[in-house]
Amino acid sequence: METVILKISLCSSLLIVIYYLFLQKEKMFRFNRFYLLFALIFSYTIPFVKINLPAVSEKKNQLIFEEIGTQQLIQKTNQASDFNWMNLIVIIYVLVLMVLIIRSLLSIIKMMTLKGTNLTYQDHRIKLIEKDLPPFSFWNKIYLSKKYFEDQIDHRIFLHEKTHLVQKHSLDLIFIEILQAISWFNPAIYFYKKAIQDNHEFLADEVIVQKKFNIKDYQNLILAEVLNAQNLSLVNQFNFNNTKKRFIMMTTKKSKLEKFKKLFAVSAFAGLSILFVQKVYAQNNAEKKAVATRTNEEDYTEEQRKMVEMFKNDLKKEKIPRAETVALKMVLDTIPANKKSKLRKLKENELPIPPPPPPASKSTAAQFPEGINALRMSFSNIFDSTNFGKNDGTLKTSIYIRIDENGKTTDVRAEGPNTNFNAEAVRAMKVATENVTWKPATEDEKPAATVFQLPITMNFH
Repeated sequence: METVILKISLCSSLLIVIYYLFLQKEKMFRFNRFYLLFALIFSYTIPFVKINLPAVSEKKNQLIFEEIGTQQLIQKTNQASDFNWMNLIVIIYVLVLMVLIIRSLLSIIKMMTLKGTNLTYQDHRIKLIEKDLPPFSFWNKIYLSKKYFEDQIDHRIFLHEKTHLVQKHSLDLIFIEILQAISWFNPAIYFYKKAIQDNHEFLADEVIVQKKFNIKDYQNLILAEVLNAQNLSLVNQFNFNNTKKRFIMMTTKKSKLEKFKKLFAVSAFAGLSILFVQKVYAQNNAEKKAVATRTNEEDYTEEQRKMVEMFKNDLKKEKIPRAETVALKMVLDTIPANKKSKLRKLKENELPIPPPPPPASKSTAAQFPEGINALRMSFSNIFDSTNFGKNDGTLKTSIYIRIDENGKTTDVRAEGPNTNFNAEAVRAMKVATENVTWKPATEDEKPAATVFQLPITMNFH
């Protein structure tokens, strides 16, 4: 999920930068409206699009997944768990989301409760309000202060607000308001909102200019109206914020580079599609055979067996619980022999993931939804071995996946002698398990948290 959020934020940021650098000052308002709306839709959907690519022809390094007798350790549900920062992040996200939704609802309620008289003028719904407010429009209604309706409404004001209704600008504002509430953490969304609001005013002003009204008189009218500006996030209204820009755009002439800039903007979508789409590479038969599975217990050398038994005896003398014995045994399989003597000094807080207590007698292990082989295959496709070479020899690590009682992956860590290999293994496993719901482990027939362990070896050729 973190990868998707990053892609959305980065893609939307790049597209709004293109808008401000190349399109904002151009007198092509309809194209700009389409660009801004499509840029948002594109940015929020492209990270979820997957494309299948053919297998890479060059020979890849061989990944071997090793299995051990005890792969998963059940955590008792009444055990004190580590502080989960993800829960705090979710709480903050929901709180801000609720605040933004409430703010938008209050804005709508504020409009709906304005006292006034409803009437129809030139086939459009109008509400004459008692408060002295500047004209504004929302959805299918124009809101005007009663002072504008003595004998008749100023035609320029009515035409401006009518344009907002006819071109359905309220739909754009509702869309951006919903998107802002859902993705308030994306800094680019606030620039999109401002750009869309400005674009709406440019479109409405364009109609006035095309009707050959005196531009100076119209600008003086705007200056008079912005003195009563209000703050309603979901409406089109006269305001100070974009007055200077509007005056400039009224007299701006079309640029000779307009077609080139349109072509560049459209090309940007094609380029960013390649950059942010999910790429899934197929595996050829040789690579599929390289993803092997073997059992540790069968492949231990005599020296390794003696080493494991020695540690078991030491741990028994020190009366360390069985679960810690298993966890230390798992770590032992991933560390070179010359460093194994240091393992005697390991304490509980030095393990890659703190070991849970012994599993309950009635327990079942967590299961990857499509099976363990599907997890291995997905991990192999994602793992980037280009940063490792023949000089690295054979690399080993053991991945620890913490799965909560809801089947969600909450933590991924790796323990092995090569830091870079560990980091890439963690990255690949996080991507392989994000947005995946495991069948949770059970303890006494109740869902329980578990630690899933997967040893990995890479052989270089």
